[in-house]
Amino acid sequence: MSLPQITFDLPMLKLVLSIVGGLLLISMIRILFLLRTNKRLREDTEKMEKQVLAQHNQILSVRQDSNAWRGDIQRMFDAFRAEFSKRLEESEQRYQDIQQRITDVATPKPPPAAVLAKEAEEEESVVAPVPALAIS
Repeated sequence: MSLPQITFDLPMLKLVLSIVGGLLLISMIRILFLLRTNKRLREDTEKMEKQVLAQHNQILSVRQDSNAWRGDIQRMFDAFRAEFSKRLEESEQRYQDIQQRITDVATPKPPPAAVLAKEAEEEESVVAPVPALAIS
């Protein structure tokens, strides 16, 4: 079985040429649309990359601000803790002093003879107050 031969007469060649030309024209138009779309995509990609860089820089600056703030808060907390630790020690020392005074007062000690003699001299040297002058 053999295929029938296509006859290459002028109308048939014009038809084939028209079909091939039409397909070529359609493919050229499609290539132009694809090139335009590709150009838009490249521009969008560049914009996105710039936005990514800008956001990355913003994130870095926010992180630096956050670290600086965290450092400040940590320093304030350390100063606060040191101050109240110092106050606590002073308060405990005052409490110990008060406890010592209470125990000193609670345990009566006999006064030495020198203290008794000094108190006797002070009682003798007491001066009576002078009445105020009334000026009218």
